[in-house]
Amino acid sequence: MDSFASGFAGVDAAGDAHSFVTYLDLIHSLPFFQECKRQSYQKLAIRPGASVLEIGCGNGVDATILAGMTGPTGQVIGIDVSSMMLTSARARGCAGSITPDYALCDASNLAFSDGTIDAVRADRVLQHTKDPSVVIREMARVTRQTGKIVVFEPDWETFVLWPGEREVTRKILNFWCDRIPSGWAGRTLSTSFSAAGLSDIEVTPMSLVITSLPLARRIFDLETTATLAVQAGIVSSCKVEPWAEEHSRADTAGHFFSSLTFYLVTGTKRS
Repeated sequence: MDSFASGFAGVDAAGDAHSFVTYLDLIHSLPFFQECKRQSYQKLAIRPGASVLEIGCGNGVDATILAGMTGPTGQVIGIDVSSMMLTSARARGCAGSITPDYALCDASNLAFSDGTIDAVRADRVLQHTKDPSVVIREMARVTRQTGKIVVFEPDWETFVLWPGEREVTRKILNFWCDRIPSGWAGRTLSTSFSAAGLSDIEVTPMSLVITSLPLARRIFDLETTATLAVQAGIVSSCKVEPWAEEHSRADTAGHFFSSLTFYLVTGTKRS
């Protein structure tokens, strides 16, 4: 058993790899993420004919939209460490007659020459890497002078749930955060952008709020996470069961609440 917290770092080895594609489709269907993506596209300042690199392209939804923005004279390259994700992306089609290119590639060692890409984007990918700063340096390396880099990442220690016994909630949410390779990715972006030599750094916090328990269970993988926390000895099942039941009662009464803060960060490659 694995959760989406740690599973995206090794999708191809997962027992049910297709569930990760389904999860991404769910994310893309939510108005909050649609608006975050719209703003991230806008901040890339893409012009027709531009070259764009999509880090961790997943199921190809974003790469396809970006291809439509660059037009027939541009180029969009989507990379991912998962062959299964790339297969899904290629099967998704194209933006009219414009098809993104896809490649199997590790974001910490990009297979592109220095200063060859006009804009580089990563969306909820760096949280699944061991060191986001390494990836950001690589993103800066391959970007042309005056080119834009845009990254959107959560900080999982801003994840909150209500209601629930405080000690149990803290243990389970910290367990979730610590299972993610870089659960604090969001808070590190500004410093990493600066260290990579980027200028005009803008940081925009964006908070996802979910008041539906069934949706929160799907987005935050609550049931799997609680089960894994019990198996790891973080919390006992006799405490998790009433904790989960309290969520159900709150949802029935219209009182359930959950939220998570993301950071949309933009930087410019210095000329």
